[in-house]
Amino acid sequence: MIARVLLSLPIDRGFDFTVPESLVPQAVIGKRVIVRFNDKEHEGIIAELLDASDHPGPVLRVSEAPSFSEDALEFCVNTAEHYLCPAGLFINRILPRTVTRSTERYLAISGDLEKTTSAIEARVRRAPRQAALLRFLLAQRSPYPESQLRDRLGTSRSVADRLIELGLICEVTQASDNASPQVGRHRSKERPANADRMLIFGQSRMPEYLRIIDETLFEGKDVLFLAPEILLARQIQRALLQDLHVPADVYHSNLPEGERGKLWEEIRITAGHGQPRVVVGTRSALFLPFASLGLIIVDEEQDRSYKQDEMLPHYHARDVATARDSVHVVYGSPAPSLESFHLALSGKVNLVRSPDSGRAIRTSIIDTTREKALLSDALLDGIDRTLSAGKRALVGVNARGHFQAVLCKKCGHPLRCPRCGINLTYDVKTAQLVCRVCGTAQSRLACPRCGARSLRFVGTGSERVEEALRSRFPSARYARVEGAALANRSRWKKAESALAGAADIIVGTPVIAKGGPLPNVGFAAAIGVDGILARPDFRATERAYQYLTGLLGRVENGGEAIVQTNYPDHPAIVTAIAGDYDRFYALESAEREALFYPPFSHLARLLAARKRWQSKTRLEKLLGKYDLQIIGPVAHPVRTGLDVALLKGKDPAVVRAACECVLAEIPGLEIDIDPERI
Repeated sequence: MIARVLLSLPIDRGFDFTVPESLVPQAVIGKRVIVRFNDKEHEGIIAELLDASDHPGPVLRVSEAPSFSEDALEFCVNTAEHYLCPAGLFINRILPRTVTRSTERYLAISGDLEKTTSAIEARVRRAPRQAALLRFLLAQRSPYPESQLRDRLGTSRSVADRLIELGLICEVTQASDNASPQVGRHRSKERPANADRMLIFGQSRMPEYLRIIDETLFEGKDVLFLAPEILLARQIQRALLQDLHVPADVYHSNLPEGERGKLWEEIRITAGHGQPRVVVGTRSALFLPFASLGLIIVDEEQDRSYKQDEMLPHYHARDVATARDSVHVVYGSPAPSLESFHLALSGKVNLVRSPDSGRAIRTSIIDTTREKALLSDALLDGIDRTLSAGKRALVGVNARGHFQAVLCKKCGHPLRCPRCGINLTYDVKTAQLVCRVCGTAQSRLACPRCGARSLRFVGTGSERVEEALRSRFPSARYARVEGAALANRSRWKKAESALAGAADIIVGTPVIAKGGPLPNVGFAAAIGVDGILARPDFRATERAYQYLTGLLGRVENGGEAIVQTNYPDHPAIVTAIAGDYDRFYALESAEREALFYPPFSHLARLLAARKRWQSKTRLEKLLGKYDLQIIGPVAHPVRTGLDVALLKGKDPAVVRAACECVLAEIPGLEIDIDPERI
């Protein structure tokens, strides 16, 4: 038998290897194998099984690690091919390498109804946690995983151990395979005619989500709930555990490899059997091996974190979600992307406006061209009133650190990281210039281009804002929540605790502007929104509107919000403060249409080393037969030695075909189809 294997190499094809007789039973499509290729051992995924091949190499071992189902493998390969990425690079990276063997206990009631009811009544006062656990398990129709039980009820392992000792509950090895899902108060049998794609527009989206989730579970199908950030994914998981009668798992790239592998294998092995499941995750969860997926919810669909910018393929989760067959896709946002809203207005997506009529907050704009202080008097007074009323305050800042950038006064250039090309920031504690992406520090405060030591610090960072607030409100409890810093479990827990109520004043980057109203938050302030508006990005105005809408949406009803800006009359700020998305869309879409930007065109960004382009004329000759606008190639604004070109076209198929043509002629070309920024 011959296995065609996709290797983790930048080569857009598979290679054939002979499977020894002893390994034939294990060598199935989707399995990871170790092979000898170019005199070295490589890992790869079996994509096809053949009877013969002209030049096969040897399969050395078949891994016992997680594997793909055939459907999941095909979906991942198709995604890589659509975004013009070698499939082997992608599938070998997306598949977890190890599995944590489960020590999970599933718990169930062991006695009859009368015995359990009596036990609950006897414990309501003297052992309320035991009573709560018994009451919850009594309502379940199948054994329930203990870890999710603890998350949901806030109980400890000792509570379950005591009930097991008393014989009131029992431990089972796994959940029952023939359990049918319980559905709750949100089930409905009716769907709109074009409900294969839906956009839920508004702040109060969860009730509609729950209704659609219940309907999907009732049909016996799985649910995938996507969130743009790990922090928000964990908040959504807890909310679902409170409202649904089935477990909800969480999956994201920062989970330990073994935990990701365990969930991956559970989904693959149990697919189509037993109780349907709910998984909450970030964009990588799209590729889990579901066999009966019925619903994908893409919450905060406008968020750019759904776009894979860091490595190939440069896919967008919002678009990839629609590529899964027979799956109902629901987008949700308080400020939708122009692309999604344009589809809704054209009738290609069903538009549902959530009822936000009962929600109102007081808003104001502070003109910082007149009031030069870092924190305006109105902002400080607002926080003072909020704290005095026993409420909490949220202060959104555009960037981390003390300053957003450091400029050379002599040559005028920003100081950038030599590794990442990202602007360096100044760390006050260490008196160093630091890259917030890779951590590289530069102790010498001098311009690397001209050597001048005369520097100018510009912009406002979250650390600087926190220090200023601490000097004014020293007795308040503080927390700083920054998306780039939430890299491990302890930091998630700390951030979650702060957002839940452990901090009186929360200072954060845009990650805090995602999600629904926070408990007891009566005030929000936006500082540095001008930095978003100033970005060299055709979506800058849209990003500013979405950020402000999200931040204001975290204030509870009857609260207050302030925006500090040099541009008090900017349409994005005025319409965000007024909550008038329709007016914002009308203004912004008119400008996009005039400039032929999405949603009125499709884009592709081409990136290659300067010497590979040869000339702009060469690109124009290659693409002369395609109906496109070609911009560039020009020097990349950040990455030294690289040139970038932009293609604009009306038809996405034409844009993709043009990219294939250029890729065949220019080796080493990096292509981003439908880029989020150019």
